Amino acid sequence: MAPALALALAAALAAPPAPPAARAAFAVDDLLAIPRVASPALSPDGKLIAFTVARAAPDGARFTSSLWLVAVAGGAPRRLTFAEGERVGGPRWSPDGRRIAFVSSRGGSSQAFILPLDGGEAVQATRLASEVNDLLWTPDGGSLVVTSDVDPACGADDACNAASEAAAKARPHLAKRLLYRHGNTWRERRRSHLLRVPLAGGTAVDLTPGDRDVPPFDRGGAGDLTASADGREVLFAAVSDPVEATSTNADIYGVPLAGGPARRITSGAGWDGTPRPSQDGKLLAWRSQARAGYEADKDRLLVAAPGGAPRDLTAALDASVHELFWAPGGRIVFTANEGGTSNLYDVEVSSGQLRRLLTGANLHGLSPSRDGRIAAGLVDGMAHPSEVVVLEEGKVRVLTHFADEVLGRVALGTVQPLEAKGKDGAAVHGWIVTPPGRAPGERLPAVVLVHGGPQGAWNDAWSYRWNPMIYAAQGYAVVLPNPRGSSGFGQAYQDAVRRNWGGTPYDDVMALTDAAVAGGAADGRRMCAAGASYGGYMVNWINGHTRRFRCLVAHAGDFNLESSYYDTEELWFPEWELGRPWEDRSEYERWSPHRFVGAWKTPTLVTHGELDYRVNVAQGLSTFTALQRLGVESQLLVFPDEGHWVLKPRNAKLFHEVVLRWLGDHLAGGAGSGASPLSP
Repeated sequence: MAPALALALAAALAAPPAPPAARAAFAVDDLLAIPRVASPALSPDGKLIAFTVARAAPDGARFTSSLWLVAVAGGAPRRLTFAEGERVGGPRWSPDGRRIAFVSSRGGSSQAFILPLDGGEAVQATRLASEVNDLLWTPDGGSLVVTSDVDPACGADDACNAASEAAAKARPHLAKRLLYRHGNTWRERRRSHLLRVPLAGGTAVDLTPGDRDVPPFDRGGAGDLTASADGREVLFAAVSDPVEATSTNADIYGVPLAGGPARRITSGAGWDGTPRPSQDGKLLAWRSQARAGYEADKDRLLVAAPGGAPRDLTAALDASVHELFWAPGGRIVFTANEGGTSNLYDVEVSSGQLRRLLTGANLHGLSPSRDGRIAAGLVDGMAHPSEVVVLEEGKVRVLTHFADEVLGRVALGTVQPLEAKGKDGAAVHGWIVTPPGRAPGERLPAVVLVHGGPQGAWNDAWSYRWNPMIYAAQGYAVVLPNPRGSSGFGQAYQDAVRRNWGGTPYDDVMALTDAAVAGGAADGRRMCAAGASYGGYMVNWINGHTRRFRCLVAHAGDFNLESSYYDTEELWFPEWELGRPWEDRSEYERWSPHRFVGAWKTPTLVTHGELDYRVNVAQGLSTFTALQRLGVESQLLVFPDEGHWVLKPRNAKLFHEVVLRWLGDHLAGGAGSGASPLSP
């Protein structure tokens, strides 16, 4: 079901347009005003979908969210929770479909609440000093299994955890192992454990005692936590190696809900996760990576009977499996990104026969009914934010339209694929977005946005961070390159960035930029480049290797690759990509931007989060210091309360305003010249 599906979904998602004269340019305030729909959960009988909707708080300091309900048959969504200023997440239906459990921040801490569907207020189900991150109903409906950050010495002892937390506030950090901090949080004292909380009262039970995280807090989550088909165990993923900072080797375990030792179910060399038992319990399906130490290896779909050898059901598919669930007839439905779009497949387990069911729709967040006949989910695209949909009999129906109010009054750009030939003759891919109302043949100032990862991609998907429509609305042609290293174009394409950071990927970015100029949309004399994380690294690399851009924007980008090895938290990443620097420094020396500082000439805006433990803020400060000492026009914007991503609404607004001002000041014909938004 091909491009027709994409067109049909685009039409279904499109808001009734305002008259052309009334349509405004898509602005940062519009981006922040769009309600953010997430976490769909289908009721066991397949009739109702619970989901969350987040909006920016009036003061811009955070997002608040609420729980909603929509019928699969259609109709207006209904709001279920109204607590002021709360954030909700992870709605989960009780086995009988009469209650919804969810995580809420009401009351000042993150706890589990239960809302009866037959009326009444939500009841608080946990009061844990260690709080609640995620939850799962036990199959009998009598307990919740929650993930909670406990002191391993305390386990489920709540008084002990409360005392541990109080004592920790009065003393400095003391680390005894690697991965002592992650994201924007210190983790030297806490471990994520599974606690079973009886709903009728009684003592919580720590199902996963010990000094390790369950599920691993890097890649774990709801997808790595499920109940066994017989209801006796909870299945989860856990890193099997003692030094988590250097390992991507996770295995799937099962632990009795009554308590007791966990048993290891899988033993692959790489990441095993997303366990999905068949309805009859005779088979287990899961995602598995073959290579150790590589976070971006191909995710295969494996299946095995208890104690049996696993079979790879996607050996013939050169794409990674993302989400999966069991469907009737012994089939497994799964998603896979290919060529910048998300496709839906199913596979017959007995024969291994693969079928592509849907293409051209970014379908994600899938939540199947108990029998697997239908599924709730989300669908979005570069031109429309996520909305709740139902997938039934190979068709997708859109059920919500929360973005209509904003999208109905603004004009969005036009998205087209972009292709070029790399230096080696291989096809390389990307997108180009042009402003609404562009005259035929008109050449525009251009912004080249380099994605992070490097094993990420510009997909036909909505973004609240680097949204290309914001830049197109300023009158720019937006070039979105997917160079070698990008995901969704085959594993060899993705692997090609390893030990090649500034080589082939840089050449591919330049080739796709050339293609945008040759195609007539981009004015090659008026271009800037911007990127974050690996994209920020690439911007720093660009500064030492070409003068073709009028300005640059580097967010959270590496400056000195060798020093970044020692101050990042996820050591498996540089060790796979570049090696261990004390064993061989050649790759670090070859590809480090700081070695080419003498050639830096291009005006650069440097932005960073002070709580960024992925790419330490020192990398951004070093970049700015080098630019200033060289006399290169530059600015530094640091957010004291952000990590690797700028997430808080008021910070996101300021970030966009500063970036757009910088671009406008350097691209004649772009909007935004004048004083900085930070000027008095």
